[in-house]
Amino acid sequence: MADEAWIRRAHVDLWETTSVRLLEAYDVEAAPHWRLELDHQPYGEIWLVRDGRCAVTLGDEHALAGPGEVVVLRPGRRRVSANGASGPLALVGFGFSLSALSEVELPLVIRDPSEQLRRLIAQTVGAAHGDRVDRVLRARALAELTLAEIVPAELPPRDLRPEVRSALDHIAAHFGEPLDLAGLAASVHLSPKHLSRLFRDAVGIAPMAYLRRHRLHWAREQLIAGDAPVTEIGLAAGFKDSAHFSRAFRAEHGVSPRALRTTTRSLRASDPSVAAVRSSS
Repeated sequence: MADEAWIRRAHVDLWETTSVRLLEAYDVEAAPHWRLELDHQPYGEIWLVRDGRCAVTLGDEHALAGPGEVVVLRPGRRRVSANGASGPLALVGFGFSLSALSEVELPLVIRDPSEQLRRLIAQTVGAAHGDRVDRVLRARALAELTLAEIVPAELPPRDLRPEVRSALDHIAAHFGEPLDLAGLAASVHLSPKHLSRLFRDAVGIAPMAYLRRHRLHWAREQLIAGDAPVTEIGLAAGFKDSAHFSRAFRAEHGVSPRALRTTTRSLRASDPSVAAVRSSS
């Protein structure tokens, strides 16, 4: 059926379930002869140069970043970074995973970053070196807000095969129901093996891994914004019992569902701005 023939269709924006993981945070000073070469940049990084000059190469791009400028490294390309001056080089920044970042056109160096962006980078690093609540909740939320300052508001659409788009639509509509690979494949008239290959090529993860992530992200939103009991949210998300839900949630988000709800409410009570931090991770 042609797209214009649809009366109603559930479109899935893959960015909505793209996980952001904060992998490391650093406040470092490099010696004059510091140099690092990587054949493959393993994940995204954002640096704020505090002092000195940083020479950086990413793939075919080359730049020299000075004090107050921000370096953005996308994954998957050869990287060379070095102290570009005779004195010390001071950097503050963090590493993160965001699979969709490789699809976005971003400058290697932001020459005139906003004061908000500089502050968010520093706050992310500070929170990452704090206590457990800061590391689990504040640091990741601040990292996401930092990315929101950098990633364009209009994101590029993903060119998906109709079968993959239909599978995503089916997951969005039925994620709370029992759903296995065979049933998902049957809904789009493919064999499980064929769907798995097409889905992984297009989305980057296996269909059942995407389903699990979709369920957990939906549950996280309900825990932060709603008042339904934790067990009820887990069952509505498609998990067979509260123990299964709790284990899966902790593995994905680093904290139990009940702990997330408790700490989020506590943070919101002490800092009203936390209410506006609705993470997609």
